[in-house]
Amino acid sequence: MHLCFEVDDMDPAMKRLKEVGVEPEGAQIVFQEQDGLKAGFGTAVAYFRDQDGTNLEIIAPRFKRKNS
Repeated sequence: MHLCFEVDDMDPAMKRLKEVGVEPEGAQIVFQEQDGLKAGFGTAVAYFRDQDGTNLEIIAPRFKRKNS
């Protein structure tokens, strides 16, 4: 299980996390069509652990949700 936070733009979010000492667990992932997803191509995700070891994710969806 992990917590996921949506961000508008992955690069500034990653930069800010690194500035405060949070290092990603590997490179960010950008989903491609060949990944076999039905949707979400171009969506970026990155994973981290907080100081207590909790798994965290940030996600920058390619398409923004419309407010209902």
